[in-house]
Amino acid sequence: MAVRRLEVPEVLRRAWGGEAADAFAVGLASLLEERAISRDEYRQILSRLDILEHDMAALKADVQELRREMNERFDQLHREMNDRFDRMSERMDRAYHQMVVQTRWLIGALAVIGTVISLLLAIAQLAR
Repeated sequence: MAVRRLEVPEVLRRAWGGEAADAFAVGLASLLEERAISRDEYRQILSRLDILEHDMAALKADVQELRREMNERFDQLHREMNDRFDRMSERMDRAYHQMVVQTRWLIGALAVIGTVISLLLAIAQLAR
């Protein structure tokens, strides 16, 4: 690539001298060519960045939609689990109530049987 010569202002040419000003101009032009990009390349990069920005906006919207759906699913799962635990708790409460009732009946039946046996033994003792 040919390095294009830059024009050095006359003030610098007088202060530095012609040879130093020319060397500076060539060095600066070389540095700019190495590091700078053309306007076409800049426009192409901007175009690609615009496309990337558009794609990222779509991706961001998709991610937000996915988060919303996931939150809805977790909320639904949470409600279902709470309903199941509530039903399970009700069943355990009913089972506990039944166990208490059966225990009372058992104790009552044992008390009645014990009383009957005691009466029979007492009658047997008196009959002798």
